[in-house]
Amino acid sequence: MQRGARAVIAWHADSRAARRKRRLRNAKAAIGAEPEGLPDVNHLLHHLRGEALRSLPDHPDHVVSVGCSGAWYFEWVTQMLGPIGLHTGVEFYTPPPAQLPPNVRWVANTAGHMPEIGDGVADILFSGQNIEHLWQSDVLGFLLEGHRILRDGGLLVIDSPNRRIAARLGWSQPEHTVELNPEEMEVLLTLAGFTVERVIGLWLCEDPLSGALLPFDELSAEGPWPLQRRVEAAYHNPHSSFIWWIEARKQKVAPQRIRMEERIAEIFRLGWPERLNRLKTMIGIEIAHNNRVWIDSGGRQGILLFGPYAPLRAGRHVVRLRLMLAHSVLAPNARIAYAEVISADGAVLATHEISLAETLAGEFEVAMEVALNDTVFGVQFRVFSFEGAHLAVKKSVTLSSHLLSLATPA
Repeated sequence: MQRGARAVIAWHADSRAARRKRRLRNAKAAIGAEPEGLPDVNHLLHHLRGEALRSLPDHPDHVVSVGCSGAWYFEWVTQMLGPIGLHTGVEFYTPPPAQLPPNVRWVANTAGHMPEIGDGVADILFSGQNIEHLWQSDVLGFLLEGHRILRDGGLLVIDSPNRRIAARLGWSQPEHTVELNPEEMEVLLTLAGFTVERVIGLWLCEDPLSGALLPFDELSAEGPWPLQRRVEAAYHNPHSSFIWWIEARKQKVAPQRIRMEERIAEIFRLGWPERLNRLKTMIGIEIAHNNRVWIDSGGRQGILLFGPYAPLRAGRHVVRLRLMLAHSVLAPNARIAYAEVISADGAVLATHEISLAETLAGEFEVAMEVALNDTVFGVQFRVFSFEGAHLAVKKSVTLSSHLLSLATPA
């Protein structure tokens, strides 16, 4: 049995013990006491990533981490790898912690631009849950910079959500741009001058044989896919896992920059529209119309369409939605619905009220313009339908953008 699987069994035993405290937690919550946290799938994923990190060569002289956060991060990596001579943390958005371990150097920059780090100085470059936060130009920059700062034979380690599985789950994280599939990452690493040595999966979310989707957050000791089986099967099936983990070694060959640019552009050309269309409903039912999926309100009131919780860069964006009205019992001058674009903090970036007169042509389009001076995270496109309006919205959006800068950090 793999060491990671044994560790998960021990972790799950602790989880079961924690779940036995559920009644006590609920009782405390009922009287206003602070509830105790319980292990969940996010705890499991963090644990699995830690076990994968533990398998790397220990006691490295110099580790570079991109996308680090608090002091806990450096303590976690040290716990997994043992003592580190120098640990350089690269982070743009989060300020450095008030107190850092003595062996840590903080670089306030993006993963795609690390001039503060010299050539060939790092033994390990760790991109933990970070590449999916980068825009197209920074993905290229990160791979080129990774080849530059690693010594010959140095190890580049990347883990990230699998776009294919995230799309099937309809899963979104408000700061993610385009996640990559493991096969795409392997090709990019080869073009960047690395030899891929290990590709594994963390947390199986698809039956490799039948293709059936497995519940993302189901941590069960029973059934056809108990937790232990999902962890063990993920190891050999990164294509069917929620997270892939890749280790690649730097070779003495120059990166093929032009081919990298072309391949990254192709990934974003396919991945960005998919990312924007992870859309859901609270009240509607999916129907087929003109060979497309629509969401039908059935005359009910509420949020007919929402999502995708994605970032938008500085610039001018135009969001377009397709709708149609079957019938309405509302007054001719009444609003039947409204569409809006909102950010993660609830700020309304654009809005459009939909009246009955606008719907007379059958299918109709709503266009909303959003002007941003900076990157905004967690953006949603929403349609709210009022009771009595039998409205349907196409389960897709189109976005045209004129960016202020192609080098906006992520």
